[in-house]
Amino acid sequence: MIETNLPVSPSHPHAGLSRRRRYALSGSLLLSALLLTPELALAADAGNRPAPVLEKLDAITHGPQLGNVGVGSIRVWARTRQPGAFSVLYSTEPDLSGGVLSKPVRTIWEHDSSGWVQLDGLKPGTKYYYALVHEGRVADTRVGGRINSFTTLPDASTFVDPKVNPKGVYNFAFETGTGNNQPDKTPLPPTYTRMLAELKDKVYFQNQNGDWLYEKGREKTEAEWAAANGVGKPPRSVSLAKGIAGVWKNYRLYLEGSQALADFYKEVPLFVTIDDHEILNDVTGSGHTGFRIDARGKPWQQDLQRDDLQKDVERAVFRDPAVAAWRDYVGWSNPDIGNQQPNHFGEARVEAGSNILTDPNADFTKLDPAKTSNLHVLWGFGNTGVYKIAKVLGKTRIQVEPALDVTETVRYSIGTNLYTKFRVSNADFFLLDTRSNRTLHDKTNLADPNTSMIGPVQKQWLFDELKKSDADFVFIVSSVNLALPHDNGVWYGRGSGGVGKDDGWTAHLHEREELLRVAESLRKPVFFLTGDLHKSFVARVAPGVYDVGTGPHTSNNHRLGDAGGSPPSGWYQSGDRLVNVLWSSNQYRNDSGGNAGQASGKGWPIYTVIRANNAYNIPDAAGKDRWIAYPEPQVVFEFRDGYTGDLVFAHSVSTSEAKPDRTPVPPEVVKTLGGIETGRR
Repeated sequence: MIETNLPVSPSHPHAGLSRRRRYALSGSLLLSALLLTPELALAADAGNRPAPVLEKLDAITHGPQLGNVGVGSIRVWARTRQPGAFSVLYSTEPDLSGGVLSKPVRTIWEHDSSGWVQLDGLKPGTKYYYALVHEGRVADTRVGGRINSFTTLPDASTFVDPKVNPKGVYNFAFETGTGNNQPDKTPLPPTYTRMLAELKDKVYFQNQNGDWLYEKGREKTEAEWAAANGVGKPPRSVSLAKGIAGVWKNYRLYLEGSQALADFYKEVPLFVTIDDHEILNDVTGSGHTGFRIDARGKPWQQDLQRDDLQKDVERAVFRDPAVAAWRDYVGWSNPDIGNQQPNHFGEARVEAGSNILTDPNADFTKLDPAKTSNLHVLWGFGNTGVYKIAKVLGKTRIQVEPALDVTETVRYSIGTNLYTKFRVSNADFFLLDTRSNRTLHDKTNLADPNTSMIGPVQKQWLFDELKKSDADFVFIVSSVNLALPHDNGVWYGRGSGGVGKDDGWTAHLHEREELLRVAESLRKPVFFLTGDLHKSFVARVAPGVYDVGTGPHTSNNHRLGDAGGSPPSGWYQSGDRLVNVLWSSNQYRNDSGGNAGQASGKGWPIYTVIRANNAYNIPDAAGKDRWIAYPEPQVVFEFRDGYTGDLVFAHSVSTSEAKPDRTPVPPEVVKTLGGIETGRR
């Protein structure tokens, strides 16, 4: 149970009271705050409530991190050394006086002793200060001597003016990028330090578009994890999800390996997509029914850079242990739109020639088909591979396709949906999952209609949501590139990732064309925010439709030849589409020694700020803000150097670009916006 008797700052007038009296007083004040709504508690007289003393707490090992910021809410994540509970103290006062204490959240070993609190009932467009609270003590996680803070999204109603801004649109900015590699013995670029210094309180959130981490520490076993943490008997789900302890270790190493990265997420809320390195490098086929191999006696995660059937299947079926860890450490930051359920791990008996999987410890009737993807038999079994869930036959039996080949007891997992969406002002954001339900691509026919990047369920959801969107701008966040391939040199015969490597939508041209036709039909700007390839670029695919590649934040650059022969700028034949590459960040030559894993020189890290420029402020005669909506709002893309923060490229797109008809803005609209009264001399 979380105590409410927080220590009092020495500067507070109650500091001279006895410890018991002082704690009782501060506890009663906080209890009073808890009994009030957050709005009432924060509106009370701040002079009557003490500012807490901050302490370095060994009990909290990682965090806080911020995520899923909204108009009146936000999430705060942390990891405790041992399972327990933590709360969040938050206030509009910089010293946390007058603070409100959230309900506690419990941490458990099933999630590596991590958890998150959702703060609701917050004031829109308001800056809050916050701190973690553990057993009545307030954690000191200050950055630069300042208590951690965040700002909620504005409420459109506060910007409404019936004449000049009837929809209440407002300006907003966010950062987007990818590639947070932390190679051993190599100094990291100062991108995260630069971003925090330049962007704090200027952007509402960051979209980390995949590759939040790269494989490190994955050799940690579940037994080693249990011994290191004093866990007598690991939870059954942990034992079944072989490899999850190594992925947990990976996330902890990244939070520990870059103080700048850890500090950034204490101050800037996160939204995130999943890419290959969160699972395993170049993973594909996790959604390809029948993709399987006899893995009995095969080694565990060795020489994974090989491009062959064995290693491709091994990468594919590691999806669910890796996704479970991803959800524990960063995936929690995304909104749940009702399409997700916990990852399921189990042990079952199967018979050769049968399509029935029997797990006496399961209750398959609790599976929601709308929240379920497919089933994997995990690595090391005769039936290791990808299976379609055909039918639930009862609590302990499930029917799969294709039939099983080997009689044995297997460990298996059942996946879930990771795609989601959210809205900011007049922009819709769609966060795609381009890895976990992806099929293999046809290397001899990249336009094969039977292959898919996102799977049929996610595709139908995306198309339906796009068609009913009333937003002025659409951001489709895809962890892989739309217009430029990521083939590591396949195009000129020297591919370093296999003869058929291509991580991008250019490997699924039929599905890409379906998506682009929907995007073009909207007659509004559609921006594909993409990652994976270690370069930034802007490619105009169609009027108002762009592929905006971003990053890397700290990863080294790919070679110029790693992107399918696309030029640094100019026209490029991208499959069946001729696209215009307006700009791209410089990359290594093949003879420079630089590549994604080994730097030659300092590289070129990039961070990207995207601004929606919807309105301008002309205060009225009384000095009150009056936000006037642009007839045709714009989105501005700013690409900045990770070392200096200097602007290296910018591009703006207006809503007018996507409209087929060039219709002048009516003079009456201009008069209204200019405050010109008609009929007066």
